[in-house]
Amino acid sequence: MPETNQNPLSESKEKEQEGKSNTDTTSAPIQDKKQLDHRLEPSHNAPNFSNTPQPGQEPNLNQKNNKVQQTDQRLQTSRPYLKQISAGERVLKTEYNKTSKLQPPFRHMPSMRTSVRPGVKPIQRSKQAGRLQPSPQTKTDPPRISWAPSDNTLRSPIRDCSDHMLRGRSRSGVYMVTPDLRSSSFQVYCDMELDGGGWTLLQRRQDGRVSFNRTWVEYRAGFGVLDGGDFWLGNNKIHPLTRDRDMELRVELEDFQGVTGHAQYEYFRVASERLRYRLTVGGYSGTAGDALRFSKTYDHNNRAFTTPDRDNDRYPSGNCGAYYSSGWWFDACMAANLNGRYYTAGRYKGVRDGIFWGTWHNISSEYYPTNERQSFKSVRMMIRPKSFGSH
Repeated sequence: MPETNQNPLSESKEKEQEGKSNTDTTSAPIQDKKQLDHRLEPSHNAPNFSNTPQPGQEPNLNQKNNKVQQTDQRLQTSRPYLKQISAGERVLKTEYNKTSKLQPPFRHMPSMRTSVRPGVKPIQRSKQAGRLQPSPQTKTDPPRISWAPSDNTLRSPIRDCSDHMLRGRSRSGVYMVTPDLRSSSFQVYCDMELDGGGWTLLQRRQDGRVSFNRTWVEYRAGFGVLDGGDFWLGNNKIHPLTRDRDMELRVELEDFQGVTGHAQYEYFRVASERLRYRLTVGGYSGTAGDALRFSKTYDHNNRAFTTPDRDNDRYPSGNCGAYYSSGWWFDACMAANLNGRYYTAGRYKGVRDGIFWGTWHNISSEYYPTNERQSFKSVRMMIRPKSFGSH
């Protein structure tokens, strides 16, 4: 019989250790090789990389399709509510996803459906009040104008009487004009009847109630009765009226014998006060004669304005304005002076300080100082844009 050197206590201890190892297999390391090989086997869900194509080798498409079908079958058995998508649909969905990136982002509009508890009557809203308005960032259309624009918003400012005439105002009278937006508006008298109308009056003499023996400041600002009387519009107003537009001048004359005539000039302009209201005139036509461009000695073109207290004329021995008691574009001194003294009798003797137009008929009879001189019953100076006749 073989000898046994084992102790009964040691055998029992070994049995207890074997029992513990059998009951707690997760905590102890696995020593069995078969068990280790079994855990290393691939699961049915794990990907298989054994058939991965090597570099330079073309992939097996049949094998890839089989794998896709196996995956679809597993999904169908595990999740029966999923719909199987064919390969063609996958392509379409991919193309849609590509093009959808080019569309503008979707702005979520919250539902207008209100949740009402049982027994509570919902609030009735109008469609206009319940409609959500887009944010200012998403508005692309310009705002609609709900008001009718007035004449002032669509048309240019009224610069003279011709603009009033073009707007349908055909009655002669006092109107407001704005020849320059940088300056204030002022009143003028408009003649809407003579030769098509649209004339802005600069001066009028008809009864002699207003004296024209005035200072530089008074001629600059203007004086007299604009509506129905004698007046001078004012050099500070004549200048902006003639600065930006080509204006024509018309002079209307009538003597005490009832003889009438007119002189019309194609261009007329008065400079600023800094240039002493220098006159530019030319292009005569009419029946009264060209007194403003009478000769080289008596030429009122390109002459500064002179008053009794401001000598700007070319006469070397004195002031023509003081001698003839008026303000005018004197040369040395004159062939015309429409601002002279008004003689109600029509005739006078002495210094020729009355209203004078040197080309009037039978003017030669007044050559000698002892002869009677005739004056004018009415005189008017008026301007209009040169282009007004083309309308």
